[in-house]
This record gives sequence, structure tokens and C-alpha cells, in this order.
Amino acid sequence: MSSWDIKVNDGWSHVQPCACPKCRPEVVLSPQKKLTWKEKMIRMHHKMREEAALKIQKNYRMVVQRREYKERLKEVSPIKEDACMVVTPVSVSAKSAARRDWLEQVQRRKEGKQHVWDDSKQNHAEEGDLFGYVENSRKMGENQKSLGWIEVYIIQAVHSPTYRLESWSENVGQGNRNVVELSSEPIYKGSMIEWKAILGYAERYCVQGTIHLKHERIKEYLNKIL
Repeated sequence: MSSWDIKVNDGWSHVQPCACPKCRPEVVLSPQKKLTWKEKMIRMHHKMREEAALKIQKNYRMVVQRREYKERLKEVSPIKEDACMVVTPVSVSAKSAARRDWLEQVQRRKEGKQHVWDDSKQNHAEEGDLFGYVENSRKMGENQKSLGWIEVYIIQAVHSPTYRLESWSENVGQGNRNVVELSSEPIYKGSMIEWKAILGYAERYCVQGTIHLKHERIKEYLNKIL
């Protein structure tokens, strides 16, 4: 062992380079002020207050989050165990009635108004079923297609055709369809590629008009999104 090792390896477990007075006598550390009993109590009191404040803030955030979650549960109706799904396409054409009606519902949701759509022609939708807006995959270029998208909502209530919006009067042939009241926020957002793959549709398949899908057809998809 070298003379330097003997000098520093004295049980202090120093990590070199070390600037303590033992290794570097030229370095003199300023003596720490000894706190009085009163100063110690003041510091301890301040530390306790800071810790208490942090704990209160954390607990308050948890209470607020729990309250918001409970309120959201109240707003959203439960999903049926054997839920079916109503699916309606949203056209990419800005001039189409479907696109116009969809944009109207987007605006109504922003304003906190009732979110509604019409049922399929069979009028089989029930409270607790699911509803999906879809945009079909479209050609983006040579041998390229968009993924398309789907937004899934919960049907919270089903009303008679008398509840149809006045703006829907131009939709010829749909005046006898029930009105489905939907949750204000989607419970799932995904791609149409995924939806078609799970339901067993061909890649080229496109949703044409509002359709009703039975539980057996969508149960694998429900297992994926719920």
C-alpha cells in the first residue's frame, strides 16, 4: 500500500478526489452555526407545515378526481351485457347531408346540448347499446388508403320519431326512425381498419347508410374496446 493509500484509507471511506480538511489541510471548512433550541423548533415547524400543505394538496386532488369520476358515471348510462351497435357513416364530402348533420352534433356537444342521431331503419336500438360514427377508408393515392376512423358512444335513451330535430326534415325517407340520445363523449376512438378486421369484413368494405349489428357480431370488438 502506498503512503497516499495509508494516509487516506483510515476507515473514513473517502471517495477521491476529496476536499475534506483531512485530505486537503489547506481547505478549511467554515464552522456551522449551532442552532438554538428555539431556531430548531421554528425550522421543524416550517418543515411540518410544508409537508402538511403538500399532503393536503394531494388529498384534495384525489377528492376532486373521485368526485369528477362519480359525476361522469352518473352522466353515462351503463352498457348492456349483450349490447348491440348502431353504425352510421360520416361522408367526407362537405356538401353531403350526413356530414352536415354530424357537424351539427359536434357543435351541439360543444354547447352542452343534447347529442342525438336517428336509429337504423329497423328501429332496434335500445338503451345501453352502442353507437358508432365512422368515416370509411378512402383512396389516398396509388395503392394507398386512409385508415378511416370510428368513434363509439353509449345510447343513453331511445325516443320516438317526434323527437327528430327540425334540421333533419330534409332527410327524405327517414322520418319514421327513432331518435337515439348519445353520451356526450366517446368511450372509444379507433380505426376502421381495426373494426373491419375484428368483425371479419373485407378490407374494401364500406359502411353504406345506418346499420344495426347484433351482439354476436360485435362481441369480439367489445372485448377489445371495453
